[in-house]
Amino acid sequence: MTDPLAQYRKKPDGVVAQPPPPKGPDGYVAFDAKDRVARLKIRRASEDDPTRSPGYHYLLDVVYSGPNVTHLVLLYTFLIVKVRGTNLLPIVMALELGTADFIQEFDAERWPKPKDSKAPLIESIEVVVKENGPEVEETEQTVKAKPGLNLH
Repeated sequence: MTDPLAQYRKKPDGVVAQPPPPKGPDGYVAFDAKDRVARLKIRRASEDDPTRSPGYHYLLDVVYSGPNVTHLVLLYTFLIVKVRGTNLLPIVMALELGTADFIQEFDAERWPKPKDSKAPLIESIEVVVKENGPEVEETEQTVKAKPGLNLH
C-alpha cells in the first residue's frame, strides 16, 4: 500500500519522491457530500447557465416524490430549484442533513452515461428566481408532474 502523504514528507538527500498516482478520466457524479457545508453548488449542464451557490440557511423546504424519487424541489426564500432524474433519494438525504456539497446535471457531451443503474442521475435542473419568494402551490405541482426524460 502506498503512502498518500509520501510526496509531502521530507526526504534524505539523494532520495527521489514518488510521483502522485495518475488520475483516471472523471466520470459523472450527480452529487457529493461533505461533513460541513455552508452552501449548495448547483451546476447546470449548459455552460451558458451560471453555477449557483445558495446558502443552506436560506433553504426552507425539500419537496420530493415518493420512495422512488424522480422529482425534487428545493424551496429557498428567493428561488426554486426543480430537479428531475432517477434514484434521487441519496441526494434528498444529503440535502436534508445539510451535507450535500453540490448537485450537477448530467451532460451526455461531457460524460459517458453511468453504468450503475442504481446511481443517482440528474436529467434536468431548472432554477426559477422569484422576486417575492416562491409559492407553495407551484412547488407541489412540480413534484406531481410527469416523469423526466428517459435516458435509457
